[in-house]
Amino acid sequence: MTKKKNTSNSLSGSARALAEKTGMSYTAALETLRTPGADRAAAGTTASTSNDGFGGHEFEYEQVTDLFRCTECRVYEVTARDTDGPIKPCTGLVGYGGDTERVYLLLTEDPALQYSHAAFLATKVRSTGIGRAPRFSWRDGKLLVESAPSVVAELARRIELITSTIGDRQVQAVASIDHLTAEAGRAVLAANYAAYVAEYGEPA
Repeated sequence: MTKKKNTSNSLSGSARALAEKTGMSYTAALETLRTPGADRAAAGTTASTSNDGFGGHEFEYEQVTDLFRCTECRVYEVTARDTDGPIKPCTGLVGYGGDTERVYLLLTEDPALQYSHAAFLATKVRSTGIGRAPRFSWRDGKLLVESAPSVVAELARRIELITSTIGDRQVQAVASIDHLTAEAGRAVLAANYAAYVAEYGEPA
């Protein structure tokens, strides 16, 4: 099967090289190369929306097939984009059941925890198959988690069961769970991104 590309060969090759060098996804690398520096902050906050030119997909190069495959919905780019026309929107994790709507949960860590459990929580959420922590989702003891309306209640229930050990007792890893709309969730991501840039500069 011949791999179709929606960019020039040189741009695609540069994006692949940047992705391999930095560890970012192919999609993020391509967006970085396409977007002038002054506009990258805006691009960083919309990476998971359907208006990003990739339909919300996060394509990674798959060496065994020499194709690009979405890490979220597992669809190949040649399938999502049969022609050079519009791309089919990413349906998200398989557990979303094809739902393209998004809602968010804002998790607040239990202050009794001795250190940040951001990576632990993000991994636990991802392992459910019905939620994920997007880029720039963590700040000041709070983790933003994306899900779909049809499964978000079940995701919240599972998160409530996540515990951590303090001394000889088990405590809930999350002190509170706030349900947010898609707009409110994107606003949190934008604020987190702005805070990241202010402290560390634009991500490579």
